[in-house]
Amino acid sequence: MVSLSDVHLNNSSLSSAGSGPSVALLGATAGIGLATFHALLKHTSTPTIYLVGRDASRLDALIASAQRQYPTAGGATVIPIVAGDLTLVRNADAAARRIASLTSRLDLLVMSPGYLSFSSTADWSPEGLDRITSIRYHARMRFLVTLLPLLRRAPNPRVISVLGAGKEGALSLDDLGMTLPRTYGPIYAAGAAASMTTLFFEELAAQGPGNDNDSATDNHRIVFIHLFPGLVGTGLQVVNSGWALSALWGWIVRPLFRVFGSTAENAGERVLFAATSGRFRRVRPEDAKGLEGTLVQRGSTGVLGSGVYLVGEDSEVAPPPGVLEELRRQDAGKKVYEYTMREFERIENMGD
Repeated sequence: MVSLSDVHLNNSSLSSAGSGPSVALLGATAGIGLATFHALLKHTSTPTIYLVGRDASRLDALIASAQRQYPTAGGATVIPIVAGDLTLVRNADAAARRIASLTSRLDLLVMSPGYLSFSSTADWSPEGLDRITSIRYHARMRFLVTLLPLLRRAPNPRVISVLGAGKEGALSLDDLGMTLPRTYGPIYAAGAAASMTTLFFEELAAQGPGNDNDSATDNHRIVFIHLFPGLVGTGLQVVNSGWALSALWGWIVRPLFRVFGSTAENAGERVLFAATSGRFRRVRPEDAKGLEGTLVQRGSTGVLGSGVYLVGEDSEVAPPPGVLEELRRQDAGKKVYEYTMREFERIENMGD
């Protein structure tokens, strides 16, 4: 376990860096995302932060509150990006395009929007996707894909999706959209979103320049981190689950999280640690052998410094579940990637 004191030591050293990072935070108006925003203001020097959320007035209020709370962060530039409903892929894409119109480089992308649902049936959006799966996976990956050109221009870019690293589940590869009643279920959907995230990251990380060395398709410097925050006492909402389950969550389970879990503040500090620690770096294969025994960690496939990391609630690498290896044997990464890009194209063409 990486102790909180070591996490704070790492984060407190960030203010001595040169020019501040350019950061996009998706889903940063509550919970872990908001705590990550505060950690950036507290520890980094002159950052530029694109704060993405549903509502303009809430974004403005959060920015004003944070600036009062961290008066020493006066050098920070915080730009609100109104995205509306982030269960919709088109909204995520539009928000990312807005950021791309304002900057030419992005050092860090953190994605953490979401809610809970215990419904046994899918909640279909106008785009034909299950809403909770979309906000956990599709909309996040659309946001990421749109911003890849900006990440490729950064010297040490990192991407973090706060979800279920190490909790990956089975995938029905012939029904990745979960359109069949036999496929969908709340536990299956959660594990499937985690698996698709890890596999999609691995596919992106493997993309290097083409035969013409075109850097526009080269992700070899980007570090992709799938992070599980553990039990965190936040105001995570439960929807579409009936009054009994909603009451159980609000009156019993969530208070227990506050007692036995971590605080949102500590989770935000650990997200910033994952975003900046040298433990999670990209290493060239020819250099990996010389780093055996150092703090550099093994990636999701067991390769030292692979560039895709599963990070647990203790900021250590999370053991990959056996289902991931089985999915790789079925070429699931390629299938997930191709399915996702087809869905993006389908949604982009809706109404045309």
